[in-house]
Amino acid sequence: MPIFVLRVPTETMSRLSTMLAHSQGSMLNVSRLTCNLGYSSTSVASYTDFFTDLLLLRRFKPYFHNVRKRLSKSPRTYVRDSGLLHTLLGIKSFDELLGHPVVRMSSEGFVIESILSVAPRVVKPYFYRTAAGSEIDVILGY
Repeated sequence: MPIFVLRVPTETMSRLSTMLAHSQGSMLNVSRLTCNLGYSSTSVASYTDFFTDLLLLRRFKPYFHNVRKRLSKSPRTYVRDSGLLHTLLGIKSFDELLGHPVVRMSSEGFVIESILSVAPRVVKPYFYRTAAGSEIDVILGY
């Protein structure tokens, strides 16, 4: 019996992958993806869950001490493999990457994956962002 079964048109998965690549390191906005794909928010959420289960997408939950003061419910997402990210964005060379708007978030995602690859398995990544826009990209918690 297959573990990963999801019947989704290839074109839909391709479009969703590209949209997730363009939003590298930003908050997951399921409603925006829903509008662009023409599927229900439940379907789009299950597709992103599928990418996460396949270890293609990493989701960071927001870090907070007090549930009432939570600033964001949305996780931040990263395509976990920078080579896959660059392919989805059509970046073919280092020079193209340097001129692309995703260059900073690509580097950030690579550093995050490098850190998490040597961290103990019990470590969970979070991010923190204030209402004023100040942020900490990675907080390692247990």
